[in-house]
Amino acid sequence: MPDPPSRPAGRPRSDASRAALLDAAYWQTVDRGYAATSAETIAKAAGAGKQTLYRWWPSKGALVLEAMLAKMRERIDRPRESGMRSGDLEKFLIADLAQLRGFADVLGGLIAEGRSDEKLMRLVRDQWLAQRAADLWAVLSVGVAEPRRRDVLVEAIESVILARIVFGKPLDDELARTLAGFARS
Repeated sequence: MPDPPSRPAGRPRSDASRAALLDAAYWQTVDRGYAATSAETIAKAAGAGKQTLYRWWPSKGALVLEAMLAKMRERIDRPRESGMRSGDLEKFLIADLAQLRGFADVLGGLIAEGRSDEKLMRLVRDQWLAQRAADLWAVLSVGVAEPRRRDVLVEAIESVILARIVFGKPLDDELARTLAGFARS
């Protein structure tokens, strides 16, 4: 008779615990701010142990990033999508910045923590920033024919937005209009 398949050490992972941790990470960081939220407060709010959190994610930052990205994907943002399809950069940026405003503190915290956590910074870059750049590049592809110019515009626009997030400056409609005007010039 063959040996039964081996099971990893420890208790089995629970999808319900994972979902509760993602939800708690989102609400705790939105309510308290990124810096004031610890792995312990997230685990407690989820009704799970800190060990369970670390079975699923290597750090608080990785959990919070996944939670934020999941919430962003859940929200169907028709003006942002419409701006993407039509190549209307101003419309796209107004909708994009409106979405980011609710997450700015958390995203700023993730970026700051990522400066001393290479794995977290790689996750931020690969899972969040790369998708943002691809979306912006797609919008610009409608009105900017030269790929090199699109690359530079994406980098310039995203740099301004990231600086605003890191330094706690407003992500308002005026910024969106200014950035769109910059791209048109």
